[in-house]
Amino acid sequence: MKKMMTAAALAAALLLTACGNAASSSAAEPTPTPDSEPATSAPAENIDGEFGVDEEMPEPDAELKEIVDKMTAVYDVDLMMVETVAVDLTDEAWYTYQTGLTPEQAALVDAAVLTEPSIGSQPYSMVLLRVKNAGDAKTIADAVLNGVNMHKWVCVAADHARVVTFGDKVLFVMAEDDLVDVDDVIESAATALKVSFDYDASREEELDDDDLPPELLMDQPAVAD
Repeated sequence: MKKMMTAAALAAALLLTACGNAASSSAAEPTPTPDSEPATSAPAENIDGEFGVDEEMPEPDAELKEIVDKMTAVYDVDLMMVETVAVDLTDEAWYTYQTGLTPEQAALVDAAVLTEPSIGSQPYSMVLLRVKNAGDAKTIADAVLNGVNMHKWVCVAADHARVVTFGDKVLFVMAEDDLVDVDDVIESAATALKVSFDYDASREEELDDDDLPPELLMDQPAVAD
């Protein structure tokens, strides 16, 4: 119980710190997190009988997870608790939130994984997808690049996104440049995987320091009743 409380307190502190950092703020509305948890495969055992039965996430696709591991071995982002999880392509709310794909676009994808920090407001996200037909890789790359909300987090946002394709794979990375260099991640992938990219596109967004609501800024005076 103490460990869980400590983790929760740490997550709250990181969230408030990020909200108070004007350099990470944005005017755009964050994407609402889906109400339900992502679809799961099997129940995990009850923890001390206090919190009910938790559920395990589906295992990430083995080939895609191996690719992420190879990339990480060459370039490991310096963030807290980064993990790679499966993108459930049967759960529209979650795959739209994670990849920006519509159901019609998702139908072209065979498997996908998401690599993100699991705690705190750290605006970094990497999505690796395998399409059913390599000829659809560019279509999916453009759909993810233009479909993902770069402001999907509560009070931080990414300002640089880049997508590349190689064969039947689509690699998308977005981050706040002051936190993670997106280009370094992408270029390290080419080195780690010994591939050249068939398609390469980027997207930039300006982060306006003055647009975060005052109630989210820690250094703002309290509003009198």
